[in-house]
Amino acid sequence: MRVLAFAVMIFSMCSCRGNLELRYNEKMVHLFQRCTEQLDESYTKLLEGEYDVDQSDYLYHMKLNEARALSSYVKGIKCEASQLKYSKTAESFHIATVNYMKEIVDGYGVLLIKYIVEQKKEARKSLLKEITDEKEKITALAEACLGHQMTYLNQAGIKVDSQIGK
Repeated sequence: MRVLAFAVMIFSMCSCRGNLELRYNEKMVHLFQRCTEQLDESYTKLLEGEYDVDQSDYLYHMKLNEARALSSYVKGIKCEASQLKYSKTAESFHIATVNYMKEIVDGYGVLLIKYIVEQKKEARKSLLKEITDEKEKITALAEACLGHQMTYLNQAGIKVDSQIGK
């Protein structure tokens, strides 16, 4: 959540330089935020045991579809982000953010589906550890995205309040 709040603050504190740069930043931050919210919601449900369903439980297919939908949703956002027009100045921010989204789909999403499908308690415990490690990796990627964004905003001449995050 800290990463999300920071991203929103960075966007809101930007001064106008060029409409293209500002529109790109606004759209990318919005897409980033949507992915982060979905990931955080899913991870909270995982930790609360909502995905610990038995195949005989009527909720099993609903939870499995929910996990698949998360991957599909983020994959769609990644596709939308990939198609955004960006300047050379925004390139590292763009690549980092698209890679962040890719990791949610290819890392977290795949592991979450495996977790739901797996029915053995010990195997689920092992998968939970993998998912937790993956979530930490994704959180680090999100923070790296913000670093790339700060560099991009500075290079683009978009002023950011230096007191953000202090």
